[in-house]
Amino acid sequence: MIEGEHRPGLLSWASPFASVAAFFLGVIALFALTSYPALGYDSVVSEGDGQGETVTGSIVLDVYLDSEGRALIVGYLVAEDPEYLAFIESSEYVHDEDTGELYALNSGLTSILGEKTELEFEAEAVWDECHLVFYLPANAELLSVSCSEGLDYTVAEAEDSLVVEVLGYELDGAEVAIDYELSG
Repeated sequence: MIEGEHRPGLLSWASPFASVAAFFLGVIALFALTSYPALGYDSVVSEGDGQGETVTGSIVLDVYLDSEGRALIVGYLVAEDPEYLAFIESSEYVHDEDTGELYALNSGLTSILGEKTELEFEAEAVWDECHLVFYLPANAELLSVSCSEGLDYTVAEAEDSLVVEVLGYELDGAEVAIDYELSG
């Protein structure tokens, strides 16, 4: 449990997680800006006559999880409203509507049940592109991964993470569930 005074705000710089988060934000923002130049050309499209409109957009997010289930989420969201992401209500976030950049801190993506951690990601609406990369702690042991129709995933080990990458195109909603345990 975190002790001390709690003041609302984007980050409490006194916490170690915030320092790591700030570092990752800077590195990832620089990486994202150089790696995804085509994202600037995506746009939100509304089709229809105002009744039953179909809203399309793109999601490109990296989700970094710590051993306590807290998430640092960075990337791009090109959509009419960030509320299409289920986790956004319980997040501290910044979304630049012009560039689509999204930065968020969230502890509601995961729930810990004994030794098992369950991650649930949900994004409503119709998506032209959905590219999610979940960086689990290095000592994570993957139990299961399930995705909604149209999404495919791969699993790889990286230097300091177990990486689950999810990708899909032209989707009617996106859901990902990842169950894992931490060893050692």
